[in-house]
Amino acid sequence: MSKLIWEGNQAEWGLPHPERPLPENAVKIQTSDHVFRDSLPYGIPPMLICFSALFLKASLNHESPVAPLFLLPALIVGMIVALPLHEWMHAICYPKQAEVWIGFCLKKVAAYAISFDPITRKRYVIMSLSPALLGIIPLIAFAVIPITLKPLLTVCIVSAFMGLISPCPDYMDVIAVMRQTEKGDMIQASNDGLYKFRCR
Repeated sequence: MSKLIWEGNQAEWGLPHPERPLPENAVKIQTSDHVFRDSLPYGIPPMLICFSALFLKASLNHESPVAPLFLLPALIVGMIVALPLHEWMHAICYPKQAEVWIGFCLKKVAAYAISFDPITRKRYVIMSLSPALLGIIPLIAFAVIPITLKPLLTVCIVSAFMGLISPCPDYMDVIAVMRQTEKGDMIQASNDGLYKFRCR
């Protein structure tokens, strides 16, 4: 597993971290300057999947699978899934020698996992998409758990929503990387964005 550096709560979001030098042949990958705004459309498909699962479960059982009294605990669990666990899933995908800073900013209700170690294109895609498992697993659980266990179903569906929607910026970055890079390219992050290069 990579070398995780826990930074805890930060007063400001997006503070720079010490980065590694980029190779001379590195080319910047064009990504959005308005990440949260531009990534919103990427949340529509996972949201529709979760709503479909919710309506299908209700239709098949002729009753709501959600227990309203458990919505608040479910939201708390969902926030844990969507913030710290999400970033931890990113972090563990880096190579063993990589340094990864993990922290959060309560003021912005955001968390981060940052590493400036270069990784392969394939590993970048896996790293970026791995947090989606935190939504897929609860969604599968929601589908198979009996309707009688409504408190658990409530936690599962809320976690599924948050686990699948929170990676929206990651979905957007993966598409940008896949469009602008080729097999064999290395991907390296810096404080001003993503770069690609070929090993000489």
